[in-house]
Formats: sequence, C-alpha cells, structure tokens
Amino acid sequence: MPITPCPTPLPSAIREEGAVETQRNLFCFHYDRCLHLAVKRAWDGWTCRHCPLRNLRAGEPEAKDYAHARPKSQDGS
Repeated sequence: MPITPCPTPLPSAIREEGAVETQRNLFCFHYDRCLHLAVKRAWDGWTCRHCPLRNLRAGEPEAKDYAHARPKSQDGS
C-alpha cells in the first residue's frame, strides 16, 4: 500500500515570514499535489505537520547544484 500525502487545513493563512518552511515541506515530491488540493478545497492555509511524508526531502537543492551556474563574464573568462 503506497503512502499518499495528507495535508491538513489551517484555520488562517500563513502570514509570518519564514513560517511557511516550518509548516510545509517545500521539497516534498508531492508538494504540488497538496497545493492543488488546498486550492481546490479553498483552504486559507495548510500544513504538512501530520503527513507521513513530512520528512521526505526529494528536491532540496545543494551547494553543488549551483557550482557551475554562474554566468561567464563578457570577456569569456
């Protein structure tokens, strides 16, 4: 039996800066599905707090992902 995401509605929208990261797992593989569900059900806010996939971190970028992302200078160096 596969585990499915389980977002929980919040009574109000998340307004504090940085609070989104504590309420939601932004790097979960299922984040888009949960966001879609929250919009579809017209929730003011939602949390991953009770989701069994809370600690799954599938797409979290690492420093090495940015190592070669710097644009080259105009002179080609």
